[in-house]
Amino acid sequence: MNQFWIRRLFIAVLMLPVLGLAQTVEQARVRPNEGMWLPFKIEQNAEGMKALGFELSAADVYSDSKNSLHQGIVKLNGGSCTAEMISGQGLILTNHHCAYDAIATLSSEDEDFLTDGFWSQSFAEELPIPGSTVAYLVYSEDVTGKLMEDGQPVEDMESKMAEVESEVMERLGFDADYYEVEIEPVFEGLEYYLFVYKVYSDVRLVAAPPSSIGKFGFDTDNWMWPRHTGDFSMLRVYAGEGNEPAEYSADNKPFAPPVHFTISLGGVEEMDYAMIMGYPGSTTRYLTASDIQLALDQTNGDRIQLLGDKTTIMKKAMDQSDKVRIALASDYASLMNYYKYLIGQTTMMKRYDVVGERAAENKEFQAWADADPDRKEKYGAVLTDIKDLNANYQPVDQFMSYLNLGVFSADAATYALDYLGFARMLPMADEATVQEAANEMKAGVGEHFEKYFYDIDKDIFKASVLSFYNNVPENMRPPIFNDIINPPVVELVEEVVEEPVKKKKKKKKDVAEVLPMVVPEVVMTDEEKLAAWADMVFATSIFTDEARNMAFLNAPNADVLGADPLMSYLQNIIVFFRGNVGMAYGGYQYQIGELRKTYMEGLREMNPDKNFYPDANSTMRVTYGQVVAYEPADGVFYNYYTTLAGVMEKEDPTNEEFMVPQKLKDLYAAKDYGRYAAEDGTMHLCFLSNNDITGGNSGSPVLNSKGQLIGCAFDGNWESMASDIYIFPQFNRTISVDIRYVLFVVDKFAGATRLIEEMTIAE
Repeated sequence: MNQFWIRRLFIAVLMLPVLGLAQTVEQARVRPNEGMWLPFKIEQNAEGMKALGFELSAADVYSDSKNSLHQGIVKLNGGSCTAEMISGQGLILTNHHCAYDAIATLSSEDEDFLTDGFWSQSFAEELPIPGSTVAYLVYSEDVTGKLMEDGQPVEDMESKMAEVESEVMERLGFDADYYEVEIEPVFEGLEYYLFVYKVYSDVRLVAAPPSSIGKFGFDTDNWMWPRHTGDFSMLRVYAGEGNEPAEYSADNKPFAPPVHFTISLGGVEEMDYAMIMGYPGSTTRYLTASDIQLALDQTNGDRIQLLGDKTTIMKKAMDQSDKVRIALASDYASLMNYYKYLIGQTTMMKRYDVVGERAAENKEFQAWADADPDRKEKYGAVLTDIKDLNANYQPVDQFMSYLNLGVFSADAATYALDYLGFARMLPMADEATVQEAANEMKAGVGEHFEKYFYDIDKDIFKASVLSFYNNVPENMRPPIFNDIINPPVVELVEEVVEEPVKKKKKKKKDVAEVLPMVVPEVVMTDEEKLAAWADMVFATSIFTDEARNMAFLNAPNADVLGADPLMSYLQNIIVFFRGNVGMAYGGYQYQIGELRKTYMEGLREMNPDKNFYPDANSTMRVTYGQVVAYEPADGVFYNYYTTLAGVMEKEDPTNEEFMVPQKLKDLYAAKDYGRYAAEDGTMHLCFLSNNDITGGNSGSPVLNSKGQLIGCAFDGNWESMASDIYIFPQFNRTISVDIRYVLFVVDKFAGATRLIEEMTIAE
């Protein structure tokens, strides 16, 4: 198990779906407005789209041979968000929270763009964002026939994939320097699709409202409706010679996209057509009842507790220091988003009895399978096998949660992981090789410790260790926990020196001298021992102090690294993982994958006429529906839009989440909305649609029946929190910021008219 694999396993697991399970597709008919459809197969949905009011053709949505809407959409930073082109000069629109990390990284105590916003007044003032990328989808193809033989993957799948990728790139004449190729399995590996992206890496911050607009309501309003958040920001893509991708250079020019969206100021009315195109990250739709039960019984609860511990510590420190607030803002926002998401998902799955709904569907599948001898032989046991497998996996699932969101939640622990390979190399490599590796590692020391907060990290580490000890079953704890609680006894052998015995004169003794001396025994609880050990780790480890870290790299020594308490801790856990958890974890992933493939095959055989859609996997999807209000509970009605009046109603000058900029209040008082006002003279902020989205869709364009931009999607409502697993169309809504409010803030609030002037706007 190499260092890269270990780091991916322990950290990237957090990027998996909430349940950590593979994808399936339900047996029941796709519900209205449910579905994340592949653009290159959108022709199969053309009739349904037109029935809702779409005025364009399927080829206008996606085409490999002509300009189409999909060319105006980009995958931002590898799929964390979506963005869309809104001018012919590379200007892109996305969410404020999608650029939040960049805004925080570019901020300082002297220039706090999070608090004050950022509005560039020229191309020269636009700020490069290190590490940011945008990827354009330029080609898609179904390659199932090239990778499957008789319904099974070819024997050497990895080599065959590489062969297919090379063949496609050569056939299309794409330069490998500019393009990336991905082959994604869908329907549990029953089909494979290929996607080619053109990637640009010179991305710059252009505009961002203050958090009092872009993040108005903060964590309190997150996932909630009614919403009053101007969740947008603007970036720009730059290109080198020939409009081709290039690393950052002052000589680069704004990218000229093949397509940019026309912006509509016509607004939205209820039942208007609404279409969203973007990059939804991951769904685990239509899992079996036992899968969902595992989440309710254990997975979600464990993760909620761990995330709550960490964010509480972070928030307390952030409230005490602007430096800490800015440095931790992005990480905190991301963790809080996931934390509240898990709470909402759990709440809604229980409220709507998702387990019961899925159990009923599973019962129908079982009856279908049992009705035919051949089907029974192939599919009859699959649901029972999945249920039994989940029951056996439960302790491993708990271990993985407390490992990834617990033990490895401290920065020092994840930083130390980078030294695992170095630790293996040290005893074997020659001095020159060791020093060369050490010098490479030195380059990252300053950057790491620049935003490292010792006291905060120690509290997080301590809380995570205690949480692991108190919640993971004893038989699933690595032995180092027992060593900390019950340290081994070290016998000391002392040299005995015989001295002549001298006679002493007897004397009268006090009562106090006659009574035995009582020494109070210091008794520590297990938790106190673990806390004291955590303090010791942080006081001595080379991974918690820059000076100690550099001293080690200046004179690398295997004994020093091996004796480091944090490194010893990690190595102990890794050894335990390999011997006690790793095989079970890997075995489960393989077995559940095979069972789900069988189940998926059965679902499609059971419903041969159904138009199935694959679960989200960070590839471009289309979802279409309408602007619709909803009733979340008996006697409660939620309108389909909000206005600026709601911001003023929510204002609380004592609460950072609900502060309102004075200029925004002045514009509201004067009703100075310009051409961005609605027909009734109000300023609309956000609106609802019944589109089907998930994480990764943040920043996606909301398009009207003509393919014009009417909004920017940024959230789902509280009642839709179970939608990554199960859709309830009467409650499921997408929340988007109205494009008119975006332009109003850019123009009237910020005075950034240069940006308005480069857009194509339909009045």
